[in-house]
Amino acid sequence: MIKKKIGIVAEKLNHSLSPIIHNYWSKKYKYNFLYKKYEIDKEKIEKFFYNYKRDKDFIGFNITIPYKEKFIDMCDNVSLRAKKIGSVNLIYKKGNITYGDNTDVIGFRKIFNLLKIEKTKTVLLIGAGGASRAILYFLNKKNIENIDIFATSFRRRQGLSKNFKFKNFTNKTTLLKKKYDLIINASNAGMSRGNKINRNILRLVKKTKGVIDIVYNPIETNLLKEAKKHNIKSIGGLIMLVEQAKPSFEIWSKKSIEIDDKIYQSLINKI
Repeated sequence: MIKKKIGIVAEKLNHSLSPIIHNYWSKKYKYNFLYKKYEIDKEKIEKFFYNYKRDKDFIGFNITIPYKEKFIDMCDNVSLRAKKIGSVNLIYKKGNITYGDNTDVIGFRKIFNLLKIEKTKTVLLIGAGGASRAILYFLNKKNIENIDIFATSFRRRQGLSKNFKFKNFTNKTTLLKKKYDLIINASNAGMSRGNKINRNILRLVKKTKGVIDIVYNPIETNLLKEAKKHNIKSIGGLIMLVEQAKPSFEIWSKKSIEIDDKIYQSLINKI
């Protein structure tokens, strides 16, 4: 029997853990799926999507940095939340119709609720990419608008201001407040072999109520270590990774699934 193809698309996927998650569920729930990595140059994205549409055995795929915003215009239909967020991380199809959705917001909602920070009024959001857009969408839905965004690329400010409410956007830590209720890292800063988190931001941790770092490799980033040092509530990105993967698999398989401890242990062993 020919295996049905699912997968993840990006420019580089050396450290992606998504195949572990989806292939585990494929085996557990006895689906004939094979989740693969598709490293695609940006010049070949349209050709890849065209081939996907024609391939009856290719059910769908996830998208990660830096292509979340590039695939949205290629889909025949896009969910309302994905339109608002301005990026998709899930593609699937029904017949000849392609659909795009954003499940990052589902994953973030889970870790935000698990953190249980009361009266979150002021937020520092680090990063301005596709994940940040999903987080801003969620925070605005929660009527949280007193948000400062710190990002190295100032050119993203205009795109964000069209769709989301926030107070300030800066690439200078000297312009940040002295205290925030919640600090969220939605950038790749702190990732293994990536950029380090800004030292001035680390200094803000001791005065905050909670810290969320969506980076999952390493499991304990420097930002999370700083929170632990000052007994600040914190949560990393591994739960968000699994929770945002779940709705993708459910759409492809047309079946509800459960997240168990074994999947987390498999991921931790790999990291």
